[in-house]
Amino acid sequence: MLFTAKTIDLSDGQPIANGTVRSVYDFPGQPDLLIKVFTRSGDRVSHRFGKRLAWKLFPEAQYRSTLKELECELRVSLKLGTNIEHSPLSRMLGVVQTSRGAGVVVERIAGLDGGLAPKLYEVCRNGLDDPALDALNVFVGQMFDLHIVARDVKSSNIVYGTRGAGPACFLIDGYGERNLIPLRSLSRRLNDRSLNKQFSLIAQKAGLTWNADQRAFSNS
Repeated sequence: MLFTAKTIDLSDGQPIANGTVRSVYDFPGQPDLLIKVFTRSGDRVSHRFGKRLAWKLFPEAQYRSTLKELECELRVSLKLGTNIEHSPLSRMLGVVQTSRGAGVVVERIAGLDGGLAPKLYEVCRNGLDDPALDALNVFVGQMFDLHIVARDVKSSNIVYGTRGAGPACFLIDGYGERNLIPLRSLSRRLNDRSLNKQFSLIAQKAGLTWNADQRAFSNS
């Protein structure tokens, strides 16, 4: 079996990205996969007192975002059915145990050059060419059409790459309903409003223009 009941040895690996709660590693021997490993509690640094207190009182709270991401990605995959290849979310393939702690196996989105896909803000530095802009707007349409609840859509959480069928944009983090009362999951109107606001902020920071009526970006 690939990794169903095996501890993955990451002792020789170095993280390719670090966050407050998770660090990202290459999956040994699996070039199309990554592992988001939960940082050990004692190694975590947060400048938010409320978050530190919550982690101390409710240790399982540290997994809440990941559980919501798993749920969101599963729902989108079920909606797409045989069109799953066109999901705007990076695939999440389950929990594994590693030598550095528990982690979640995720899809590695490749860039057009075969390396790791660049973040949207990196692509925007020199301006978006037509293929990249078209890919971004296809992504936007999918976010609305699939009613994807995303709490943190920003240019550092969107990557520009491919699954092998041409250029596309993917959301790799910051999705899933986290509110106790899932208002945006229940109301498409509220979720659309939230997505509009987040895409508008991306446009401001990336030097693009956001058209809320057309739900599309354009070069300024």
